[in-house]
Amino acid sequence: MGKNLNRFIVNLGLIIFGIATTFSGILIQIKYHMGNHGNVDINDIAIGINYTGWSVIHKISIVVLSLLMIFHVYRHWEWYKAVIKKRIFSKNRQVLVLSALFVVVALTGFIPWFIDMLNGNEMQRIIFIEIHDKLALILAVYLVLHIIKRLRWFFVTFRKLIEEPRHTT
Repeated sequence: MGKNLNRFIVNLGLIIFGIATTFSGILIQIKYHMGNHGNVDINDIAIGINYTGWSVIHKISIVVLSLLMIFHVYRHWEWYKAVIKKRIFSKNRQVLVLSALFVVVALTGFIPWFIDMLNGNEMQRIIFIEIHDKLALILAVYLVLHIIKRLRWFFVTFRKLIEEPRHTT
């Protein structure tokens, strides 16, 4: 039970924080970035939360998502090695593209934080954010496809976890 429960919780966390990250990111992009030409009204409210609140939600969810993703990749590291060693890229293209996209989107999202913390070049920061925003939309599509492909696993594992007898001591 422990292994299945652990995998289920991590995968459920990936879905929950993936949705939170995607939703908050798209909302920030549409409500505050598009068409504002750098003049973001941080007091403008969307669904009861201002720009700063949505930014905090996005940042917290992406940090948690990144930590869960690192653990997820670690748990599947043997699979990655086998795919590379056996050169079975075409059969696993969707997961490999998803993985690569996640890394690039994460990097182009985290780099602007570091540029901001180090009082770096604002134009470079904006360029990274623009790349991040566009690639994140593509990542969201791959993420949805990845989840749909594995929905059966979620339902079967959930049923097993519920039906498994509990040991009392």
